Amino acid sequence: MKDIARELNISITTVSFVVNGKSEQKNISAATVKKVKNLIEKRGFKPNSVARMLRTGKSKTIGLIVEDISNYFFGSVAKIIEREAHKNGYNIFFSSTENNFNTARDLIAKMKNSSVDGFVITATKGLRSEMIKLKRENIPFVLIDRLVPGIKASYVILDNYHGAVELTKHLLRNGYSKIGFISIISDMSQMVDRKKGVVDALKDAHITMTEQAMLEIPFGETNEHIINAIKDFITGNPDLDALFFATNYLGVFGIEALQRNNLKIPSDIAVVCFDDNDIFRLLTPSITVAAQPIDEIATHSIEILLHMINNDREQNKPIGTIISPTIIVRGSSPPKTDVKMVG
Repeated sequence: MKDIARELNISITTVSFVVNGKSEQKNISAATVKKVKNLIEKRGFKPNSVARMLRTGKSKTIGLIVEDISNYFFGSVAKIIEREAHKNGYNIFFSSTENNFNTARDLIAKMKNSSVDGFVITATKGLRSEMIKLKRENIPFVLIDRLVPGIKASYVILDNYHGAVELTKHLLRNGYSKIGFISIISDMSQMVDRKKGVVDALKDAHITMTEQAMLEIPFGETNEHIINAIKDFITGNPDLDALFFATNYLGVFGIEALQRNNLKIPSDIAVVCFDDNDIFRLLTPSITVAAQPIDEIATHSIEILLHMINNDREQNKPIGTIISPTIIVRGSSPPKTDVKMVG
């Protein structure tokens, strides 16, 4: 940094702000930033992360652990968190757990050994003990998508219950009363809340959700197994007039199962899904969803974590944010009277 400052005739502090991604925060001109970055590239300079960590006590890295980075929701969240972290001079180490406790535990240990400054975590079942260790070691972390029972921690989650209630009410208002619910076997908070939202909304309409009208599939099953399970469920429930998929990848497989059963949306059966997906917008008809505000979830989570990292005394003061989903009504769930008219 001394060499760069000397050659460009600027202060070492200015160079430091540029190198550490704080140029915008410190109102350094775009021209100066460009000069510094061009010279760094020209000279092939690399910031010494070990020296920086010894000097500041910070590695400027964050661990991001999600369920499945290939999933539309988690992949989009990761992309935004990475973008926002880079703006603040941080790098991201990210990986997937596939909802496996042992994988999650090992990832936390490996990232701790790499001296990450904090974590954004989608928790798996059984991860409570690891959360307790992080708190004991004063390592900041933020939970996203789901909570861990008995752990007071900062979090950014969706109001899954409210979203499921509203999506179910949409179907009921449009005349659908024989609703099938398709989810995964899970006792994680987000799936529990979605199921409860559907059951309660039907109960308020004096409709009982029977076990026969629910299908819960083990997490991690093969694509073909999921499609066949949904296909058999639909065949075994010929009276259903609507399907509610609890997450987007089940919705994608469910649409294929409907096609294999030669059923058309919405003339034969209406479809809604919790979570959006690019595919849902492009299908004909497009699919009605409870969309998660991904940008808001990702931005809030990294902002909270950086606040905790930069304010050590406040790490034991959990910050909670609950965000409401947006119901996007599309062509897969029109009023039943309209369907009959078209038919």
